[in-house]
Amino acid sequence: MRHRWFLERLRTDWTVLTLYERFEQIVSLVISLLLTILILVALWDLVSSIAHLINTPNNAMQEHSFPAVFGSIMSLLIALEFNHTIFHSIQHSGQIVRVKTVVLIAILGISREYILLDTRALHAATIFGYGISILCLGIVYYILDVREISIPRISAHRHTPED
Repeated sequence: MRHRWFLERLRTDWTVLTLYERFEQIVSLVISLLLTILILVALWDLVSSIAHLINTPNNAMQEHSFPAVFGSIMSLLIALEFNHTIFHSIQHSGQIVRVKTVVLIAILGISREYILLDTRALHAATIFGYGISILCLGIVYYILDVREISIPRISAHRHTPED
């Protein structure tokens, strides 16, 4: 039922879209479809990796495989968030990808790398660089969030009948 509503809305909105907006919608749909296929393949690979990990009695292999499995889980979560963002932009015929969401996905990606780091093989400056990157992106995300919250208040205040 929800898919019918989505397709019906896409069809009615299609008539008012410019040529470039139609192009964006088509590209977004293709990217979303490809990401969905990629997510399904990665999920299948993750399930088979976990099954292999459970069936392998060797503790040394489990210790080595655990970070790879955890990294796959984090990658799937990032891909799901990215696909959700693209699908949301298709549904609402708005900006293709919001800057705030790109910053969030970057934070997730760097956090994934940071969690999976082998600290024995890295210089302290590299670890510090990851930390600073996440901190800076967190500050940018906070600023975007505060800006997003404050903009509706300002516009709502300007259009009150008492003014």
